[in-house]
Amino acid sequence: MRQREAGLESLARATPSRMERVGFVLTLGALAAVTATSIDICIPAQPEIARELGEDPTAGAALVSFFLLGYGPGQLFWGPLSDRYGRLPLLAIALGGFLVASLVCATTSSMEVLVWARFAQGLIGGGAPVIARAVARDQGGGPKTASLISTMTIVLGAAPLVAPSIGSGLLTLVHWRGIFWFLCLFALALLGMVFLYLRDAKRPEVDSVLSLPLYLRGALGVCRAPDFLLGTAISSSIFLGYAAFLSVGAVVAELEYQVSPTAFGPIFAIAALAFILGSLIARQSIRWLGNETIILIGAAVGAVAGIWLLAAAEGGLSLVAFWALVSAFTLSMGMLLPVCVAKALEPAGAAAGAASSIMGVIQVLFGALGSILAASNLFESAYEALAILMPLSAFAALAFSAVARLAVRRRGAAPRTPG
Repeated sequence: MRQREAGLESLARATPSRMERVGFVLTLGALAAVTATSIDICIPAQPEIARELGEDPTAGAALVSFFLLGYGPGQLFWGPLSDRYGRLPLLAIALGGFLVASLVCATTSSMEVLVWARFAQGLIGGGAPVIARAVARDQGGGPKTASLISTMTIVLGAAPLVAPSIGSGLLTLVHWRGIFWFLCLFALALLGMVFLYLRDAKRPEVDSVLSLPLYLRGALGVCRAPDFLLGTAISSSIFLGYAAFLSVGAVVAELEYQVSPTAFGPIFAIAALAFILGSLIARQSIRWLGNETIILIGAAVGAVAGIWLLAAAEGGLSLVAFWALVSAFTLSMGMLLPVCVAKALEPAGAAAGAASSIMGVIQVLFGALGSILAASNLFESAYEALAILMPLSAFAALAFSAVARLAVRRRGAAPRTPG
């Protein structure tokens, strides 16, 4: 009887409560949103920060660019290190380092020190989303991981809605330094959530230094896996168009449609809500439609919006029509991103951290390319840049989606070897 009672107690401890499950998902979502929050919350304050520190207001853009310069390459080592030494210790280091960098941002009186502290924020804080994706893959892969990443993406999509408003509010109520003190509190809260809800995060089976060559060989093998290549290609393609929109969307709204900078926030929120809706659709339908069908539908939505945008590349669309197409594009991205990330991580196994790192770097590179192209002199206007780059990225995502669908059919039709 005592053994039975002990077994029941052990099972109760092993089965997480509803609150623990919700806390687990919200923690992963918040970790995935660290970089987006860190970037978006500073945007309203950039000119004032630069002026107060004795620089031209345009110099405030360096607060974003230096963050991204650190974030891009920084992703490369967080995933592999978490594969070897466990998710929890590396998350603690990443969030602790992000906290220290935020403290420097909040207290410095030098623009030079501030931009380098932002570089450190990106370099160190970038570990949070990388490891969060790896933890999601550790849950077993398949529809479960896809559903979990979809929920994380919903939280991630809320960052562009909430963070700029928090930044503007802090700027009005206190001072621009309050933005970085908020990021300090955010890091502390995440550390508490990590140790509360991720304390039992599975450690991958990479146990000794002697296994390093085998681990590296396995990680490289994952990067050659068709699912990894196609999932990364689709998500990176659609992200290129989204990055172009982030780069010049406000310029298009102001120059083409006379939308003031203060009025841009509410209409941007419409596109952000469409992104969240896309993630919700993916989450609700993943189990009965499957990855490839959702990917194909999501890419088709983006391509249809792209055809309309491309047809009106020389102008003529009303603000309502233009923004409806932009929102259809972001809805498409909301559907594609979580499912494609899950697809790319599916073959990773114990090398999920390395796969997450490599995929993240590729996505950032595609995003940087989209931003550079949108702001370049290749196009006659910012409107034309968006009307061409967003459709091209959607068409590329649709092409890769068709290849993924064909690959699945061929695998299903392949003859099985006996025994």
